[in-house]
Amino acid sequence: MKYYEADEDLSGPILKVQEWIQEAEINSVALPHAMNISSINLEGKPSSRMVLLKRISNEGLVFFTDYEGHKGQQIIASPHVALTFWWAKTNKQIRIEGECSKVSKKESDDYFNSRPRGSQISASVSLQSSELDSYESLEKRSRDFEAEYLDKEIQRPSRWGGFLVKPKSIEFWIDQKNRLHKRELFTIDDSDWKMVLLSP
Repeated sequence: MKYYEADEDLSGPILKVQEWIQEAEINSVALPHAMNISSINLEGKPSSRMVLLKRISNEGLVFFTDYEGHKGQQIIASPHVALTFWWAKTNKQIRIEGECSKVSKKESDDYFNSRPRGSQISASVSLQSSELDSYESLEKRSRDFEAEYLDKEIQRPSRWGGFLVKPKSIEFWIDQKNRLHKRELFTIDDSDWKMVLLSP
């Protein structure tokens, strides 16, 4: 199963991110591309949830969401975010800090069109983070939409699309005996990555 797309010219710490995700996949980690993303809500407080990596390139990491949901609105208002990957089976963690920006409409369209039809329907009928009268009302909305578009192509809702997280720093953490963990911190200056070791 192909979880996400990866450019062929990955280099530096971005390549290492890809290699660690692949190692997790080889070790049968469920959803090895799942990552926690932390943003700042409109009250200035941290807010975290899990998302799925869908593309990785030297430019950064891409995930998709509803721009009008809590997560999307928080990121649009304050684009500084933090990502965390953690895999218990490999005893490794990656922390990434960076800035978010919307991907192109074409990239969002291309990914939306590649999704299973059920996922397209869900993205179309679910107004992410809005209050529901009942779960049954959402199911009915989904059934009605599916019937209406039975023989029609489903277009990507304008409120749904991708974000690119452009890393400013990437930290690789490896569990070690006696808690003498290994930590490598990469920071970028213009286009050059620099690495330092951190004490655990």
